[in-house]
Amino acid sequence: MNLSNPIVKTSRQHIRLWFEFYRLCLGDPDLQQNLQDSKDFYKPWGDVTNIKFDDWWKTHKDLFGVSRVEEVSRVSIHPNSLNLTIPLNQPVSKSIKEIKELIESKQTERLSELGIDTYGLKTKSVSYGQYEVTPGIEIRGKTLYEIQLMYSIWLDMGKPPINTDYCMEVVNRLKSRPRSRWIPYLLLQEPSEDRKGNIRYTDDQLRQVRRYIKKGQKVCENVSKGQFPGRSSL
Repeated sequence: MNLSNPIVKTSRQHIRLWFEFYRLCLGDPDLQQNLQDSKDFYKPWGDVTNIKFDDWWKTHKDLFGVSRVEEVSRVSIHPNSLNLTIPLNQPVSKSIKEIKELIESKQTERLSELGIDTYGLKTKSVSYGQYEVTPGIEIRGKTLYEIQLMYSIWLDMGKPPINTDYCMEVVNRLKSRPRSRWIPYLLLQEPSEDRKGNIRYTDDQLRQVRRYIKKGQKVCENVSKGQFPGRSSL
């Protein structure tokens, strides 16, 4: 049994969240018009309704670009990335010039591998890896993962009132999972008796849960329009 909190930081983990929110959209009647409008955008994803993310990723990872420059601790095998060694003891201007030449050469090589003619292209950076998370947005992966799980349970229950009964169902479902049984931090404090003797979560906990559900709705709305997570979300 794994009670530790998940760590959701990598680009692949963020794309997994996008994938899971997209699947939630497909089952939500309120978002069908948006999905109809964005069907061409998602067409390369194929049918995701009955496939696990890891299996889908094997054949679709080339759809996603590496969305930012970052220091890595191990070699990246993503076909749309370039691993470099940059000497810190040489002038930055010289390194930038050499990096630019290497990137342009690698872009041409990658486009050739994909059968794309580079002649006449204004830029070589937008012809592959066409799906990226919303640029400039800090994604708090753990929180967004908690939102996705709680929102999926809320949808599965038929969008019930956000009250103690719903929260207890969330906890019971998450604790019953075979491998990872952690629960969101905002539900770690167990419900207790109120003045009338009713078992319930605190008003503050219920407010936070309602906020999670609203954010889940907003992310799904953004995803149904071809954005993840969107500028007004995590």
